[in-house]
Amino acid sequence: MIRDAKPEDFGDVLRLSESFWQHTQFDEPFEPEHTRMYVEMAHDHGLLAVVEIDDEVVGFCAAIRSPLMGSTKALMATELAWYVDPAHRGGRNGVALLKHMEQLAKDQGVKYWTMLYMESSMPDTVRKMYERLGYSKAETSYTKVL
Repeated sequence: MIRDAKPEDFGDVLRLSESFWQHTQFDEPFEPEHTRMYVEMAHDHGLLAVVEIDDEVVGFCAAIRSPLMGSTKALMATELAWYVDPAHRGGRNGVALLKHMEQLAKDQGVKYWTMLYMESSMPDTVRKMYERLGYSKAETSYTKVL
């Protein structure tokens, strides 16, 4: 079942966030209290949803919204994290979660919804899925350790 997250889900979202963190390119330690701030922010923005199977939260998506940098005439929302436990991938959970998030954003008047993918986590699979769902490449991001 896909549903909007509740504050009582925050612990599960943090647990999954720590697993998600292991797939990023960052070598800094996972900080639960810092991450909780972002989880709460996404919830406050009405853009935090979970996948629940047999009363267990096994996936989540968190996003934030804001006006465009150059115009107040449209809102955009950006995914912060989208993660489904590997044991629950391969079905429709991830896509259903993404579509739920799109609807949440649309209901809030968001015009532009931005999804990312990491080069370290199934980039070809995720890219192809985004394209099948109607996304088009808008930017490319590069990271440099300073």
